[in-house]
Amino acid sequence: MPAKAERDLTRIGLLDYVLMSIGSCLAVYSAGMSIQQPSISYFCVLTVIVGAGISYLIRGLTINSVFIKFDALFYSLAVIGAIFFSGELRGIMPEGGFPREIAAAGWLSWMLMLGSFATWQDSTLLFQAIPALALFGLIGCYDTFRAVTLAFFAFLICLATLFARAHGREMLQKAAESGYFTRGLAPGAPIPSVETTPGLALKLKKGPWRWIAGPEWALASAMAVVLVSLLGAPVIRESVSSVAGFVKLTPPPVRAAATAAAQAGTADVGGQSVRIGRPFSRTVSRPILKLNASGIAYLKTEQYDKYTGHGWQNTITTTDSNLPIESPLNNMGQWKVKDPEKLDFKIHMLRTLRLLPLPANTQQVSTNNGSLDLKVDGTWEQANSTTSDNVLTGYAIAPKNTARPTSVTHEIQWGTFIDRSLVPERVQQLAQQVTSDKATDFEKAVAIRTAIEKRIVYNLDAAETPGERDPVEYSLFDLKQGYCTAFASAMVVMARTVGLPARYVQGYMTGDRERQPDGGYIVTDADYHAWAELYFDNVGWVVFDPTLNAAAVPGEGIGEMGDNRPWYQKGFLPIAIDALIVLTIVGLIASVVRSTRNVKRTGNFRSELDKTFVVFNRAMERAVGRRRSVGQTANEFVDSIQAELGASYLPAKALTARFVKEMYSADVVKPETVEQLKLDLKPFCRSLKIDARKVEKSDS
Repeated sequence: MPAKAERDLTRIGLLDYVLMSIGSCLAVYSAGMSIQQPSISYFCVLTVIVGAGISYLIRGLTINSVFIKFDALFYSLAVIGAIFFSGELRGIMPEGGFPREIAAAGWLSWMLMLGSFATWQDSTLLFQAIPALALFGLIGCYDTFRAVTLAFFAFLICLATLFARAHGREMLQKAAESGYFTRGLAPGAPIPSVETTPGLALKLKKGPWRWIAGPEWALASAMAVVLVSLLGAPVIRESVSSVAGFVKLTPPPVRAAATAAAQAGTADVGGQSVRIGRPFSRTVSRPILKLNASGIAYLKTEQYDKYTGHGWQNTITTTDSNLPIESPLNNMGQWKVKDPEKLDFKIHMLRTLRLLPLPANTQQVSTNNGSLDLKVDGTWEQANSTTSDNVLTGYAIAPKNTARPTSVTHEIQWGTFIDRSLVPERVQQLAQQVTSDKATDFEKAVAIRTAIEKRIVYNLDAAETPGERDPVEYSLFDLKQGYCTAFASAMVVMARTVGLPARYVQGYMTGDRERQPDGGYIVTDADYHAWAELYFDNVGWVVFDPTLNAAAVPGEGIGEMGDNRPWYQKGFLPIAIDALIVLTIVGLIASVVRSTRNVKRTGNFRSELDKTFVVFNRAMERAVGRRRSVGQTANEFVDSIQAELGASYLPAKALTARFVKEMYSADVVKPETVEQLKLDLKPFCRSLKIDARKVEKSDS
């Protein structure tokens, strides 16, 4: 076998660094995705790859230097720095790093990143598994990233392979130190360097350590763990489901703006602006809150008043906005709603959000955890960290069904909130055209909504708006497809064009769903939505949502989140994975059956051979009155007692040669060979005046 093929088993090679990098990258990537921050995941992955590459170069340059032996010192400094300077390092990460509530994920990730720069030997390479396992354990406490199970299984396979290769190198070193590779050379021959002597692994596999020289068993064990986990996890989950509810875990906080960006591909950090016309960003649909209420279909988190030609801005953020307190846009005043209806609600937050999802026209709300802040624009903010036990209770007002909106307020100039120079001519003409024959403001609003419903098809996979185009015009006249942001923007822009007061709103649409046993229902990421609200005299803000009656591409409708299954759950892959699992099980069963048959057919004759040799060795030790020393081969022992054996030396030498040949041969031990050795051992023991049967009994 060429030396190059043996290089990876004799010394740390590129494959070892690839395995370490993959395992570490899977851990840090999963950590970032668990809080819906892909930028953090990519930053950590890139840093680990760069660190592993530098470590590989350092090892190659210092392979014959004592400098390489200081890797543990540098690694320890990296770990200590990741912990003690976690605050400073947190600021280096994108998006401000991991939230303080799960700061451990941050310094564990930095341990992996900084540690990857000091992995020059097997010990530090393998130590990377410690923070990686801790990070996977932390992520596993929260059901926030579905692919973490697959990532952890892949990590286990990488770790098992790396451990097996490191173990093989350790055995090479032990074999060299024991004199195994110099046994045929002159006494005192220098021990070969494991690091710089290719081919030693091949020699090791031909010797007595051949069963532990390769990674086969480690890989088989890792695959068995994966298989058992896949088959046994559902059973365990069902078994503990009755008591799992007593365990309370605080989920990692997710910024409201980050949630919006992940779901709709729109909001920037801080929630002060929205960019529309971007591709929909898919993510795992997870529970956000549990709502107990009736007559409430929309929960608002953010609202925006100024159209920019590419999106929306929230300019009403301070009390000096020059709006009278009774202005509808101010949202701080008590509106004159004719014959209002009180809508009580109870919201149990299941995730941490800074901007709270509450019904429009909320008049009163309280919390059992922390404090709330009513902003100038009418949205509500959690002043401190929210936990999964946070419950919001309060009420909102809405006109009764008998109150029909007719006209809008004209107390302020709504034209100041729509720059007509930013609205394409075709959009203005369409708004004027569909409302020209309508008598009331409400009829105009309905006409605009109907026109949008007929023009745009709901599609989560709609193409991105070209950078130079207005997204509203592009959706209405060219692409004629889009999701909620396009519908809501078109409704607000067209309404304002004809003088109707409107605003762009984002939040959650509860919709129709199966209620929980206590009457509530769960709102998830898939319910994140955008809609328009128009203000009518004596009524307040009224929802106008053109998406409800619009046609939708199958599988890409409201609340469906598209086909957001992982790639390994799509197409023929699930069938292929199931078939692979079945074949693996069948293969394991076949291997066990075959091994059993082989044992029954041939017997465990290698074990019998070993027992017979022990009897032979003990007989010689009793005859000469001293034991064979540790590290002394059978041939060396016989030669050392030649004088004491006398005439029995030559028979002893011949038997030793036969035993050594059979014990260290790669061939199967034949039963007749063992029986013949047993027969020849009896006259030899008699020549030494030793009873072989007594030796065998005393040894057993």
